[in-house]
Amino acid sequence: MHLFSRAVQFVGPVPEVMAYATDIRQYVSEKAGQDIGLWQVGFGAPLGSMVFTARVNGVAGVMELSSTFADDAEYHAKLAKGAQFRGGPTMDSLGEPIHGDMDGDPPPVGSIASVTSAQIATGKYADAFGWGVEVAQHIEKVSGVPMAFLQSVFGQFGAVTWIAVYPDAAAADAANAAVNGDEGYMKMIGDIGGMFVEGSGSQSMVVRVA
Repeated sequence: MHLFSRAVQFVGPVPEVMAYATDIRQYVSEKAGQDIGLWQVGFGAPLGSMVFTARVNGVAGVMELSSTFADDAEYHAKLAKGAQFRGGPTMDSLGEPIHGDMDGDPPPVGSIASVTSAQIATGKYADAFGWGVEVAQHIEKVSGVPMAFLQSVFGQFGAVTWIAVYPDAAAADAANAAVNGDEGYMKMIGDIGGMFVEGSGSQSMVVRVA
């Protein structure tokens, strides 16, 4: 299973934006017959950013999902209605798990996801993939929370992402405190040693709202 994500920056009155995003998420989920997540970015992205997610079987799964709505007049009418709320370009991405999987139950509404991304430096792919898996496993051991480590199938070459999902904000705070206070984790961070492009790292937090 891969993780398909569609990031959109919305503008306008928050209640209207939320009503629109929630409505189109529900429509797509019901017609496709699969869970579509709607996540609101809390930190680490432009204000108003939201992400729609779906678990798919690779590129074939994305194409199958897209074909469901290719001739759907109601879906396209909903997209047209949402043009008034879109404040920037929409970005699609597809992540392939290197560690962890997407086969479990989808996170429920209210879940908090911590997302860390970086770009691997040229010539460091083998080292970075190995380190990425090791640090994900170490964080799982310290925090007690599963962590997925994914590579981007398209887009920026060498882009990778770590994702951990918590049931609520308190659990996210507790895990963060445990990891940041762990000597082993700090040593692993100190051993990065040029594996990633300088300045490419970023962290964000998203909340599932529908």
